[in-house]
Amino acid sequence: QFCSCCKKEREQTHPNIHVNNMILCFKCYCPLISRGCDWLGTLGDCENHLDTCGYVQEMCKLKCGVVLQRNDHVTHEKENCVQRIVKCEHCEKNFKFCGLTEHLDVCPKIKVLCLLKCGVVMCRDKVAN
Repeated sequence: QFCSCCKKEREQTHPNIHVNNMILCFKCYCPLISRGCDWLGTLGDCENHLDTCGYVQEMCKLKCGVVLQRNDHVTHEKENCVQRIVKCEHCEKNFKFCGLTEHLDVCPKIKVLCLLKCGVVMCRDKVAN
């Protein structure tokens, strides 16, 4: 076999399975310890840990563009995400949070004053009639 960079012939190496197994048993902390993860395990288990580690950064699953820790997804998607689904308290239809203000400007069930300024309050869809 040849080196892909310098094109010189490489020596054939054979992995030492025993040394490899010893290395995989070394204790290590999560690479995300600086973010707060206190996991301690073996080097061999580290990759599996990272598959579920709550401190891994990911994009919001609702595609709002926010990057946050896996631990924070549930709160973000239920309470803070602009793409979360919310129900209009007037007509009870579902909307993305980012579109709710626009909907409220035209919601047929929101209470408004009569256009004739008689002081009567009624649903927007009744005012037009």
